[in-house]
Amino acid sequence: MDEKRMEELTREAVRDANLRPEEIPAIDLYVDQITSLMGEKLKEGAARFEDRVLTKTMINNYSKDGLISPVKGKKYNKEQILQMLLVYELKNTLSIGEIKRLLQSFYALPDYSGGKLEEAYVRFLGIKEQERREMPETVASFVSEHGIDPTDESEFLTLILGLSTLSSYLKNTVQALLDEHEEAKLRAEQEKKDAAKRKKEEKKTAAKIAKLEAAMLEVTKADAAKTEAKSEQGAESDLPETPAEEEV
Repeated sequence: MDEKRMEELTREAVRDANLRPEEIPAIDLYVDQITSLMGEKLKEGAARFEDRVLTKTMINNYSKDGLISPVKGKKYNKEQILQMLLVYELKNTLSIGEIKRLLQSFYALPDYSGGKLEEAYVRFLGIKEQERREMPETVASFVSEHGIDPTDESEFLTLILGLSTLSSYLKNTVQALLDEHEEAKLRAEQEKKDAAKRKKEEKKTAAKIAKLEAAMLEVTKADAAKTEAKSEQGAESDLPETPAEEEV
């Protein structure tokens, strides 16, 4: 296999087709309409992608697993279709559980909306298009850097092993990033709970101190009152006796 043929194969391997938001009808669609729409779009890409269809069973499972918003009736709106397209893209790399964690975290954003989801999807398509253009050069650079001769049949195994490792490491990186994202959220939530607990304890302590200080103030006032009373009694006892008046 020469370099030119390898480049042709690489370009064909990444030539898939994606539904763009503007290609999704504004009206709600039944499952059969969605699968038909997706099937027609896949035909615009390489033949290898035509069998990777979005099926009715897949959509029902996405809904059942909570990967898309709850469906009202039997039709799906544009936001739900975009959600299932994201799951369709992610399922080749992540497990359903990992996808659920990722998307539910996104759906839980305070400013989440269908518009925000569409914006993320459009940005993703732009990145994907760039990666598609750059992939042949990326593969060629990989082969050149490691000194692999694609025309040498005996090095074919090395080529496949090397590219497979690259794919595996990228997948591991994606999973590691997702795990760290979740752990960071859990740490932040725990820190928030700990801070609230400390604040509550500090409030209790402050209340106890205030109560103790109030009690001590009352004791001090009582002692002062007793001292003042004794002083007054002492002052009265020190006064000279007034002589009794003589009877006339």
